[in-house]
Amino acid sequence: MFFDEYPEFLDTSSTSANSRRLNLRHVAIIEENRDVLQGARVLDIASHDGRWSFAALQSGAQYVMGIEGRGHLVDNANKTFADNHIEKSRFSFLEADAHEALHDGVGSFDVVMCLGFLYHTLRYVELFSGIRATGAHHLIIDTRISLDDDPVIHIYGNPVERESMAVEDRYSYQGKTLAGSPSLSALKRILDTYGYDIAVQTDWPRILREHSGPGIGGRKYRTGERVTLLAESRDQPTK
Repeated sequence: MFFDEYPEFLDTSSTSANSRRLNLRHVAIIEENRDVLQGARVLDIASHDGRWSFAALQSGAQYVMGIEGRGHLVDNANKTFADNHIEKSRFSFLEADAHEALHDGVGSFDVVMCLGFLYHTLRYVELFSGIRATGAHHLIIDTRISLDDDPVIHIYGNPVERESMAVEDRYSYQGKTLAGSPSLSALKRILDTYGYDIAVQTDWPRILREHSGPGIGGRKYRTGERVTLLAESRDQPTK
């Protein structure tokens, strides 16, 4: 599977360095969306060490830009891409607060990937208005969610020193950034406000059945505490 072929991503970050779980997520995030990634310009929000940007290119994306707030992860991403001889014209990584970068403008994209980020922020208005401004027709989301039926967001603080948590921003205080997990109905309402509808909710039970085995993981996907979604703009694509 994908991360068995590229084990370097197990060393370029201390976050979720588990090949079995990463391989399952690759099936859900990349393989299940191969048709929308093919030939696309892709924006990867909170791109971490570039693992999903790399996977998108390997799946046929034309170009990918990653936005990541931690400098050492940007450095690791650039090194991995160089070591794998990826043409410099096909990618770029921006060290920045994703919300600020989106506000300033990052250009036009066909697909936005927002993977493992929604539960490390509360700045949804900035985030989704910025995504809308890219003109992206498709939005791939992988996130932890609150299991409430009502449209609510569970709020908590993220310690910014941990690589797997929110980065420090202008709203942080004493080493913590406020973050939250939206319920699925809250996420649907947010998407609807910015002109997106959920087109596909990935069938994680099927993926887990097809790739069953000892230590395969995926518990939160099995229980519905985490979901993978493909959202589609109600506007017509520009290309």
